[in-house]
Amino acid sequence: MKTRISNTLPIADEKRGHWPSVSIILPFEPVVERKDDLQKRLQKAVKRVEWEIGTGYDEDLADLVMLKLRKIIKSLNFSTFKKSIAIYVSPVFERVLYLNIPVEETITINESFFIRDIVYARKEEPAFFLLVLSERWSSLYEGKADKLVKIKTNGAGNVLSIDAGDKIKNAEDNDISFLNQFIRHVDEGLSIMLSAIPVPVLVMGKPKMLDTFKLVTVNGNSVVEYLEVNPGKRNEQDLYKMVESYIKDWDKVRIKHLYHQLEKATREGKLTSGISAVQESVAQQRGKLLVLSKTVVSNPDVLEGADMSAPDRFNKFSCVRHAIDDIILNVLEIGGDTIMVEDDVLGGQHIALVIERHQYY
Repeated sequence: MKTRISNTLPIADEKRGHWPSVSIILPFEPVVERKDDLQKRLQKAVKRVEWEIGTGYDEDLADLVMLKLRKIIKSLNFSTFKKSIAIYVSPVFERVLYLNIPVEETITINESFFIRDIVYARKEEPAFFLLVLSERWSSLYEGKADKLVKIKTNGAGNVLSIDAGDKIKNAEDNDISFLNQFIRHVDEGLSIMLSAIPVPVLVMGKPKMLDTFKLVTVNGNSVVEYLEVNPGKRNEQDLYKMVESYIKDWDKVRIKHLYHQLEKATREGKLTSGISAVQESVAQQRGKLLVLSKTVVSNPDVLEGADMSAPDRFNKFSCVRHAIDDIILNVLEIGGDTIMVEDDVLGGQHIALVIERHQYY
């Protein structure tokens, strides 16, 4: 696994008198990984910190930080259902965050740290659903960067409480009522999956099936592509080859999906933007998806607000040093997600908040 280590240590002549601040951000999924493997990864991270910290900072302070770090590692919660972890340690501050977002392993050793490090460490990897539609059946697959895994297949004969032969005949005879009911049944199952894993959706089928799905579905905002293909009886490998070209540029898919979700949130009155409005919603623990422009993450002072100008509001030793850090922390602590996008995605705004549960991978 790729690990980034900050190279911002003081030069040799400036070492003495500097104190170390360490942040460790790494994948941490005890429910899917063996505890021994996780512990090995953690100990490897500790050794890397120990190596770096021993060459750049006051020895007594470095020893104190290492003592605190080892204590934290021993007390981690291996029963969590989260996806990752962020550890912040300095001589006067320590904090552990369990996160719902995937991250790249990142170790930073400097004279200070920021909660914003998590935003930079966030890992964007393909995760989607592929829904394959036929007049006789439907199949739902979970998609990753390199494969598809079948989740469920629905037979058209299971939808109505009449003879299976009649049902299939009705479908073949283009019975619109039957087809609508079948698609509605399939869409209900998709809704259940999206409520648990709200990822982009690709829908594959003949034009007639796609047109019916578009009319019936309540999940149109999750669909990023309709593929007019006769699916036939294809295996996962063949289906993956058919959709591979659509997910090669994952950032394009991710942003398209985000646009759809923001449009839906706007229509439902669940989107707020601007620093003051976002702060108010987060204070009420209503924020579930925080969207930040690259500019505001790298330079939070581009935002204006009375609350951010108070010099005594934030502890200078903490990982929360700015209103943006405070917002990020609060969203993450209530199980929400935060992503960084190009400046033009938010239409001139630097910060927006979806006030419902959405997670993006």
